[in-house]
Amino acid sequence: MSSELKMGMIGGGPGSMIGDIHRITATASKKAKLVCGAFSAKKEKSLEKGKDLGLDDSRIYGSYEEMIEKESLLSPEDRMDFVAIVTPNFLHVKQAKAALEAGFHVICDKPLAFDYYEAKEFQKVVENTKAQFAMTYTYRGYPLLEKAEELISSGHLGEIRKVKVDYSQGWLSQLIEAEGHKQASWRTDPEKSGVGGTIADIGTHAFNLLESVSGLKVKSLMADVSILVDGRKIDDDTNVLLEMDNGAKGYLSCSQICTGEDQDLSLHIYGSKAGLIWNHNEPNEITIKYPDFKEEKIKGLDHELGESHEIHIPGHSPYFTEAFQRIYDGFYDTIQNGIDNDKFVKANINDGVRGMQFIEKAIQSSREKKWVIF
Repeated sequence: MSSELKMGMIGGGPGSMIGDIHRITATASKKAKLVCGAFSAKKEKSLEKGKDLGLDDSRIYGSYEEMIEKESLLSPEDRMDFVAIVTPNFLHVKQAKAALEAGFHVICDKPLAFDYYEAKEFQKVVENTKAQFAMTYTYRGYPLLEKAEELISSGHLGEIRKVKVDYSQGWLSQLIEAEGHKQASWRTDPEKSGVGGTIADIGTHAFNLLESVSGLKVKSLMADVSILVDGRKIDDDTNVLLEMDNGAKGYLSCSQICTGEDQDLSLHIYGSKAGLIWNHNEPNEITIKYPDFKEEKIKGLDHELGESHEIHIPGHSPYFTEAFQRIYDGFYDTIQNGIDNDKFVKANINDGVRGMQFIEKAIQSSREKKWVIF
C-alpha cells in the first residue's frame, strides 16, 4: 500500500455541504487522494460532481454497487483503499456492508443505521471483517476535549456527580421541508432518517460527546421526544434525564427549533473537587471551576490548526474542520498500522451501535412516559 491512500466516496453530490467537508478534510493532510466516487444515485449528477473535482469519467460511477464492483477489478496499486459514506441514514449500513465485504476500509457519517436492530446486525459484519471501520463523531477530534478526557480520567475533578450536554440549533424552526429544502427534506422523512429526527441528527453527537469525555455510561433515562413545529413528521426537540453508571445524574437536550441559534453546543461536568465546562463557541478553551469560585482557563495552541482550517463552515469555528481532519488522520494511521482498536480512531462501531441504542431507548421512554434501563 502506498503512503498516499486512495479514497472513494459514496454520496456528496452537487449541493452536499457535508460531502465537501469530508472530501476537503480527508485530503488536507495529503495523506489521501480522492480517486473515485458514486456521488449520486443519478448518474448525470454523479458525473457533474466528479468532473468538477477533476476525476476521470471512468472512475465516476452511477451507483455504489457499480463503484465497488469495478474498483474491485482494478489492481491493488490503482483501486481505492477506503470509502467515505456521506449518504442519508437509511443507506449507511447496506453501503458500508458492501464495501467491507469487498475488502475496502470504511469511514461513515453518523448516525450509524436506520434503527438499532440494523446496527446490531451490522456490528457482526464489522467484527468478522479484516477491513477497518470508523465513524465521524466530529467533536471527538477537538484537542481540548481530549485534554478534558485526560483531566477527568486522572481524577482532577474528583468523583463525577453531575453531567450536562446541550446542543441547540434553529434551522428547523420553520417547516422548510415543505418548501423543498434539500437537507431538511430527508432529515425530516422517517423513511430516510429512521425513527429519530433531531435526536439522530445531533442528539447522537451530544450523547457520544457526553459519554466519551466523562468516561461514564448512561445506565437509565427518562426522555421527552417531541415534535414542536406543526406539520412535521418526526421529532425536532428532545430533553432527557440521565442516570450514569456511577450514580451521577445528568441531562441531555438537543433541539433544532431554537430560533436564531446556529451551533450552540456546550458540555458541563461537575465532580466533588471541580467542574469542567466546554463550549463550541470557544472550542479551543476549557474552564475549570473550583469550590472557592476560582476559575482556571486551559487553552490550546493555534498552531494545532492544519490546512483544513481555511474552510469556512457556517456556524462552526475553524476547529470544526480541524477536528474532522484529525479524525481522518487517525483513521489513516489505523489502516496503515493494521491496529484493530481505538488507539487511533476517535469513534468505532461500538460508538455507532450505542448511539442507535440511545435513540431507541429515548423514543421508547417518551412513548411509554417512564424511565427506561439502557
